[in-house]
Formats: sequence, structure tokens, C-alpha cells
Amino acid sequence: MFRRQQPFRIASRCARLALLGVLSLLACIVAASSDLPSLGENSAFNIERETRLGRSVYDRLLDSGLVETDPLLDRYINDLGYRLLAGIDNRAREYRFFIVRDDSVNAFALPGGFIGVNRGLIGYAQTQHQLASVMAHEIAHVELTHGMDMLDKASTVNTGALMTLLAGLLLSSVDSQVGSAVAFGGAAGAQQTMVNFTRENEYEADRVGIQLMSDANFDTNGMVEFFSIMTQLSGSSELGDIEYLRTHPLGSNRVAEATARVHNHPGGGDQVENYPLFKDYLLYVSSDHLPQRGSDYLRALALMKSGNHPQADRMLEKLYRENDENIWYCVAYAENLEQMRRIEDAEQVYRRLLKIFPGDYILSMRLLSLLNRSGRYQQALQIGRRLEIDYPESQRVYFELSSIYGSLNQPVPKMMAEAEFHQLTGNPRQSIRLYDQVIASDQADPTTVSIAREKRLLLLE
Repeated sequence: MFRRQQPFRIASRCARLALLGVLSLLACIVAASSDLPSLGENSAFNIERETRLGRSVYDRLLDSGLVETDPLLDRYINDLGYRLLAGIDNRAREYRFFIVRDDSVNAFALPGGFIGVNRGLIGYAQTQHQLASVMAHEIAHVELTHGMDMLDKASTVNTGALMTLLAGLLLSSVDSQVGSAVAFGGAAGAQQTMVNFTRENEYEADRVGIQLMSDANFDTNGMVEFFSIMTQLSGSSELGDIEYLRTHPLGSNRVAEATARVHNHPGGGDQVENYPLFKDYLLYVSSDHLPQRGSDYLRALALMKSGNHPQADRMLEKLYRENDENIWYCVAYAENLEQMRRIEDAEQVYRRLLKIFPGDYILSMRLLSLLNRSGRYQQALQIGRRLEIDYPESQRVYFELSSIYGSLNQPVPKMMAEAEFHQLTGNPRQSIRLYDQVIASDQADPTTVSIAREKRLLLLE
């Protein structure tokens, strides 16, 4: 849980240390260069192959339950990341930013632009600018192709060694000892070559990261401030070894260079007050027991978590009335109203904010789920169909649609929604079986049968 010196209780550190540590190691190793390379240069591994590799590892992390999937938290971290990406011209990668359900202090970049930040690190980043500095640094590693260039330039590292490393990483999510043995065994042959490259890579990533922060109007002092926090933590007996410092070596020369560069690239440093709310909500989602202290928002969330909904309602209603366009207050207030069985009041909160932010995914999904659970299936279906058009890659939309069609006794649309859901969740065989059932159904109209056949053929290619 959050404390002044220790934001999250480090309970799962041993179980996932190897997993997240070596992932970071893979992303930041490359031959040294005294000049700053150009952004977007490709290594011998083309971007398509790089993306497939990163996607494969990301999907395994997701399947293992290590990726935070709460939509509000996920959107915040991706909005922050894409704000940093705005300064990259002709960007070739589609980035994916995600929070890792791990309490150790670390961040890492997978090939292809999959960037993970541990919730333990977020706990210690006091401002959005400090968190942005970590993410900008990881973006720089990807854009400078550090991880992939390592495979080209370090003769002792080959694809087989990489896969051994990744196998160990994935095993670590289940058994830390077995995973560590496999992962670090695969790294042993290349470790000496890697360490020779790490320091220069970190300098390069800092330089590019500071520029990305400045271009995105973040306060670049956030990087130096975060270095200071990490330096203080490195001497803390409470935390012991800091994984982030093992994979991102931090020496006095690096700090001095970053400080000088920040002076020349100050950035705008505009403040967004939602960062504390983001951290409070992350703690609410992540922890079973919340402290009865901190901001009014965190204390209200703690009351919700403990089941004291009437008192939480008084605090959340006050926050909501004072800032009724804030989605963090809105979501918590409406969620607590639902817990109190005040369904119509919760619906009004969602609908009012949707008038301000029409089509907002998070608000629309929450309203859709509320209407579905309360038996208003036709109203829910109207929202679901709009979301299907606007967010065709959303698994949650098709999950809800399948439930709604089932409640409306519409088996063919239900099977079509289920097929889309299974395709998006990586189960194409089940999708094909469902399309076969639609094609064979005497209740399916010709248009639906044609669509089912077309989608089935695409899956078979």
C-alpha cells in the first residue's frame, strides 16, 4: 500500500523479479556510439518481426494476469505515452503502454514498442513529469533500436538465446526460481558483452527522452527529480536492491549530463491535476486494504473498499459536485451509487457526463454494463451497437453484446458477437466453429450468412 517511503507493499517481488528485470535488460543493450543516432533507424530485424516478438511476449504477460486491464488506468498511461510520441516524425511503430501488476520498482521496453511500467515505480513517481521521464526513456530505447541492435552486434547473442531468455521470463510469472534459472542461464553467454554497452545506451536514451519530454511540454526536470528518488532508494535497507537501477545503471556522470541537458531543454511543465487521482485509483484497484488517510478521493475510495458506502457517498458526491466534469470523480461516485442500489442515480451521472464527452468509451461501457445488469436490454443494445462501430477491437464490447443478445433470445447475433470476442482473445478455432453454426442455422438471414462465411475465410488464411 502507499506509504511516504514505500508506495506499495512488495509482496510479489520475488515471484516476478526475473520476468521484469530481464525484459528490461533485453530492451536497453546495444553497441556504444558517441553521437546521438537518428530516431526511427531500423536494425536488421525488420519492424514487422520486431512487433511480432514484442506482441508475443505482451500477450503472454496479459494471459498471465500481469497486465493491469482497468480501462481508466489503461487510458491514462496510454494518453501519457502518446503525448510523448507526438514529437517523433514518421513513426513506424504502433506503441502499447501498460501497467504491470508488480510492486518492484521497474520499467521496460519490449521490441516493437510495448512499454511496461510497474505499479511499484508509479508509486514512487511523485508527478506526471517524473513518470513521463521514465516512459520517454523507454520510448527512446525502442526508437534507437537498442534491444534489437543488441542481437545484431553482440555475436554471443542469437535468436535461440533470446528465446531462452523469454522462456525464462514467462516461467518466472509462475515459478520465480525455475524462471530465473532459465532466463539468467540464457543470458550468461552474452552478459559481458552487454555490460560494455549499457552505460552509453542509457546516456543516449536520456538525451532523446529529454527532447521528447520538451517537445510534449512536460517539465524535463522530472527526469532529474526521478534520478534523485532512485538514488535515495538505492540506499534504503527497506527496499534493498532496486531492479530499475540494475537494468538502468545510474551514475554521477549520467545525472550530471541529464541535469545539463535539462537546463537547455526546460519544457513547459504544464500541470495536470489528474495524476494524483490516477495514483489513488491505481491503489484502489490494486490493494485489498487502503489507508484511511491521504486525499479526500483516496479516503472515499478506502471507504468504498471497506463497504462503508453511505459515508463514501457523502465524500464522493461533494467531490463530484465541485468538479462534475472530472471522469475520476464521476466513475467512483457512480460506482458507489451502484453498490448502494441507486441505479437510476448512477445512470444519470453517466448520461450527464456523456453529454459533455459524447461517445467516451469508458463512460459508454459503464452505462452499457449498468443497463445490461438492470435488465434494460434494448437500451443497452443501442449503446453496444454504437460501440461496436467505434471500437471494433474491443473485447469487452463483444462480451457485453453476447450477453445482451442471449438475454433477448437472439441466438444468431449472439454467436456472431461470441465469434468476434474469441477472435480478439486469440481463439480463432472457436470463432470458426461459431461461424459454422451461424452458416448452418436456419435462423440466419442471407446477409449474416455471407458475413460469417467471409470472416471464416479470413481466419483460415
